[in-house]
Formats: sequence, structure tokens, C-alpha cells
Amino acid sequence: MKFIHTGDIHLGAHPENKKEWATKRGDEIWESFERLIKKIKMQPVDLLIIAGDMFHRQPLLREVREVDYLLSTIPNTKIVICAGNHDAIKKGSFYDGFKWSENVIFIDDKNITKVDIPELNTCVYGLSYHETEIQENLYDHIIVEDIDKINILVAHGGDEKHIPISKKKLAMSGFDYVALGHIHKPEMDEKNRMAYCGSLEPIDMNDMGERGYIYGEVTKNSLELEFVPFAKRIYKEIDFQVTTTATNMEIRHRLTDMIEENGKDNMFKIFFSGYRDPDFEINEKEIESVGNIVQIVDETVPDFDFQELYEDNHDNILGMFIKRYLDKGNLSELDRKTLYYGAKALIDAMEDRQWLLRIYN
Repeated sequence: MKFIHTGDIHLGAHPENKKEWATKRGDEIWESFERLIKKIKMQPVDLLIIAGDMFHRQPLLREVREVDYLLSTIPNTKIVICAGNHDAIKKGSFYDGFKWSENVIFIDDKNITKVDIPELNTCVYGLSYHETEIQENLYDHIIVEDIDKINILVAHGGDEKHIPISKKKLAMSGFDYVALGHIHKPEMDEKNRMAYCGSLEPIDMNDMGERGYIYGEVTKNSLELEFVPFAKRIYKEIDFQVTTTATNMEIRHRLTDMIEENGKDNMFKIFFSGYRDPDFEINEKEIESVGNIVQIVDETVPDFDFQELYEDNHDNILGMFIKRYLDKGNLSELDRKTLYYGAKALIDAMEDRQWLLRIYN
């Protein structure tokens, strides 16, 4: 049986909504889901699994109808959905009582439920969240009832507040495949016949790296899984080594090239490291203008001439601090960073003190 396992789609989310370049991110999440359904229409599978958090929050009725229409366009594919912690079936939820298309099976029970799909010789087990937090280990004691059929568990959770999961116990439960959701990083464990599909699109900066869905083929005797990258854009990290001769214009030009090489549509976290001129500071506002930058981490340290700095300050606390490290001789990388950061902090404190003295004198 051929299947696609997705989840954590988070329709209705608007990642990086404070960034000018991210105004369409919410639309892109909907578009990626639509692209996935269109791909299934062109390359049919027997089963589509949506393992929770189809929506980022309680969906509007018109949004549920939009999803149902999309799913109805692949009538030859059976679709199994459960609600996760973000779109839990709370009082007044438009999930409650909604009439889905004939090919859609929405598991709405808060207890483990088994659904038979005779035409696929398959049983699917699962539950839906009815509250945002569930701390009970609800998946630990499931026993497969019909071992002659393909048995699949759809399980949303994996941390202490969202149904803790014991992979060891699941591996022993007799399922031919366990379709996991909630953790946004894709992770496949074919040996134990389970996988987290990850989110279809990255939802925040913690979702670093490729995002997509899992394509699989399962029988009673075999399981083959393939992660398929599918996101419109992803979060990536760039490590940028600064030199003592660096200027802001040089950094902007080099970083522009690095972003081009890594896909300019992607979203970037920039790590600056290295030794810079003590009088030079990175202009973060200018740097943010070169691409879709979500965070800048400046770990550069000023390249002081410590011998000269010691001679000028041998009679104060700064000189005493520097001498302690100069007397060590060869410094480890940790010692060097401690010396650089410590000296910078002491210099800043001394400058602040001199500024205050000027004010009050």
C-alpha cells in the first residue's frame, strides 16, 4: 500500500509576521498544502495520513470547508485525520459534527479508536485532542486486534505535556507503521516502523532545515520510507567569519553572496564569529536589509593589543585582569575568549564610570 504521511501543517499560522518580507508566509502554508493535494492527484497514493495540527488554532467553518473541498479532489485516496493540540476539538469547534467528504475519515474521539478500511486491508488507530495538553501516556498500551491486516497508528505527541511517547513500547505493539506528529523535525525509524513526518512548512525559527512529508510503501512484511522535501522556503544557518579588517560594506557584500548560494528565498539565522577591530561594530540594521534574516547572533570579540593595553592599565583592575592571562603564556581558545570578553566588559565599565564622574563633577 502506498501512502503519504504529513501533519503539523498549521494552516492559519503567520510566521515572522513582523518582518516586511514575510507578509505572504500565511498564504504560502495554504499553498503548500494545496500543492501536496495536487501532487497526489497527479501521482495517486492509497492513503493520506494527517497526524494532527492541520490548523494552527481553532479553524473557522469556512476554513474547514476549504480543506474538505481540497480533499474531495482526490476521491480515490482514503484520508485519515486527527486533531492535535493546536486544533483540539474544544467546545464550539467546527470540527465537531462536520460532515466530511466520503473519502475522508476524521477520528474525532478522545479515546483510542480503530477504523477499518476494507478496500486497503488496513486498520487505522488514533485519537483526537479535546484539550491542548494531555499528560497521560495514552499510546503505551494499545494492542493490535487483527494481525492479518495492515495496522497503522496515527499518534500526535511526544513530550511531557502532549501525550508522552515510549518508542520502545510502540515498537512492541504490533503496528506495521506508526505515523507520528507534533515534533516538527522529520525523523524516520524504519527499524521500529515509525516516523515523525515533521511540519510541511517551517512554522518558526526552531524549525531549522528541510521540511516536507513522508512517502511510504507498507505491507505485512515490509516498510519503505522516503522523506520528500516540500517547503516553499526553509530556515537555514549561515556562519560568517569576521576579520580584523572587516567593514560593514564588505560584510553586506559577502553575506549577499552567501545568501544567494543558500537560496535567497530561504530564511536565515546569521552567526558572526572571529576577531574584529576594537573600534568596529557590526551594523545589524544594515545587515538585515540584505535578505530574509530572522536573527543575528554576534559572537565576535575585539582584537585588543593586550601588551599595550596592560602597560596603559598596569595599576588598575583591567591591568591586573590582563596580567593574569599574559602570565599563562599559550592560551587555549576558551582562555582567549574569556580574556577578550572580560577585557571588553571592564573597559565598558571603566568608560561608564568616567562618564558618570564627568556628569556629577
